[in-house]
Amino acid sequence: EEGLHPAPKAPEGASFTTATYTNAAGSRKYKLYVPANNKRCALIVMLHGCAQTSDDFAAGTRMNTLAEEHGFLVAYPEQTLRANIRQCWNWFRPQDQRRGEGEPSLLAGITEEIIRQHGVDPKRVYIVGLSAGGAAAAIMGDVYPDLYAGVGVHSGLPSAAAKDLASAFDAMRLGAK
Repeated sequence: EEGLHPAPKAPEGASFTTATYTNAAGSRKYKLYVPANNKRCALIVMLHGCAQTSDDFAAGTRMNTLAEEHGFLVAYPEQTLRANIRQCWNWFRPQDQRRGEGEPSLLAGITEEIIRQHGVDPKRVYIVGLSAGGAAAAIMGDVYPDLYAGVGVHSGLPSAAAKDLASAFDAMRLGAK
């Protein structure tokens, strides 16, 4: 699952590490940026678009630079080729639109693990996504409103905009109904 960009380099005192979270729905790797200027107060979870890796998304968004400047943590969960051949988040499948199931349970588990391990203020946790990641972020805000203080969606569709792959293509082409 090679991306287009190598992992951004972390400055002295910062770290950019890889971990894996596993539950009944499967496993997902994620990258975690902890800045040298770590106030351990906030976390932003970043969901990449199709055909991207966590390193691609980190490099393209430059969120690690902002994290260093403002002292927050950034997590980059990564979709697998096994789960989706284009590395898209499966926002269009019913099992990936419900709390406690599928990809939402994995993303929530990653978030909760980081909160616990790094002393993040649970009232300052946010999720952001691009394209398929944006649609997945919208779902997370809908099914886990108690976990995320805010949701950012760029070029994604609203929660429950599709029920399968065919309706996902219709929603992307014609808009959500």
